[in-house]
This record gives sequence, C-alpha cells and structure tokens, in this order.
Amino acid sequence: MAEIRKSGKQAAARKAARERAVERAAEFRRRQEQLEELAAEYFVAADAADGINEDAEAQIVKIREAQAAAIADADRRSQEIVQKMLDTKVTRDEVAERLGVPVREIRRAKPKAGAPTESPAPEGESETAASSVGDAGADEGDAEESHAA
Repeated sequence: MAEIRKSGKQAAARKAARERAVERAAEFRRRQEQLEELAAEYFVAADAADGINEDAEAQIVKIREAQAAAIADADRRSQEIVQKMLDTKVTRDEVAERLGVPVREIRRAKPKAGAPTESPAPEGESETAASSVGDAGADEGDAEESHAA
C-alpha cells in the first residue's frame, strides 16, 4: 500500500509541476507580449523624434537664409548711406569720424556702393538714371552673395 501512495504523491507532484510550468510559460508569454508592445511604442516615439528633428533643421535653414538676406540688405543700405555721405564731398576720414567706424570700413564701403556713381551721368539725365545704375550694381552684389552661400 505504501507504493500506491508513493505513486499518488508522484502524480500529484507531476501535476503541480506541470501547473507551475504552464503558469510560468503564460507569465513568460505575457512579458514577451508586453515587451513587444513597449518596443513598438519605442520605435514610434523614436520616429516621431526624428521627424521633429528634421522639421527643426528645415526651420533652422529657413531662419538662417532669412537672416543672411536681412544682413545683406542692412549692409547694402549702410553702404548706400555711406556713399550718400561721400557724395556730399566730405572726406572719408570725416565720414568715419561721424559714424564712429574705422576709415578702412569707409574705404571698403565706397567701391561696393560707389562704383556706379564714379562714372558721372551725362548732362540732361537726372538722379533717376544714376539710381538705376546703382540698382544694377546692387543686383550684382546679390548674385555674388547668393553664389557664395
């Protein structure tokens, strides 16, 4: 009779072991599914971050282009003003002193802004002709700056 009990205990132990194995396997499958879900969420979030970064980089490029254009416009305007000051027949030294800048900046500004006005307009042509020549010189500067960028 003791042998019957022993096999009954073994059967019960086997049954309990199978139940634990089934429970552990089920828990393992739940963890695996959870990890797969989390991995999928990670990749979605990482792709979103990449998209945000790409959008930001595109915006940065646009902002830098706008900045470069604004700086170029401001530089052209300042050079035009320096040229107008020089057109009043004051010396470069006096213009530099009035503006509080080194004379070399006035010399640099003069060829860029002053090149078109160095050739006097023929008699009978007003400032309109001279300004249209000045605009052509500014357009050449635009082409050089955009080519450099």
